[in-house]
Amino acid sequence: MAIDEGVFRDALGQLASGVAVISMRVDGEDHGFTATSFTSLSLDPMLVLVCVVKAQRSHVQLEQAGHYAVSILGDAQRALGLRFAEAEPETRFGGLSVTRALTGAPILDGSIAWVDCRIREILPGGDHSIFIGEVIAAGVRASDAALLYHNRQWGRFQADD
Repeated sequence: MAIDEGVFRDALGQLASGVAVISMRVDGEDHGFTATSFTSLSLDPMLVLVCVVKAQRSHVQLEQAGHYAVSILGDAQRALGLRFAEAEPETRFGGLSVTRALTGAPILDGSIAWVDCRIREILPGGDHSIFIGEVIAAGVRASDAALLYHNRQWGRFQADD
């Protein structure tokens, strides 16, 4: 039974996910993109993963860098999430304050948490590749509500009292 691509996308859009900016440094330049396909993978060893479309420029940059940092965005950072999703790649870091991770990748100041990773393995995943990162450093900066992506919208989780 064939499934319509639109139905598939709509069905999976019902699963809320956090929003993160994946960043790397290649040949002295910072690069980054917004991702909702970032997740933890293992505690021992500490591994995370991000899925990246093979046709994206970021895919090649990740392969070249051999590392990535993840800035987990808070609800107050919607504009940053959109900037790294929509702006021209060359302008994404313009005027932003960043901290350098151990790998040299930029971590966005103001993010609610971050991890710094060395790429351990790249696995095929259809039209994506799965970049498994071994976490070498991490931190939590704020307790702001996380920025979430659900059904093509950005928002925040509101807990019951």
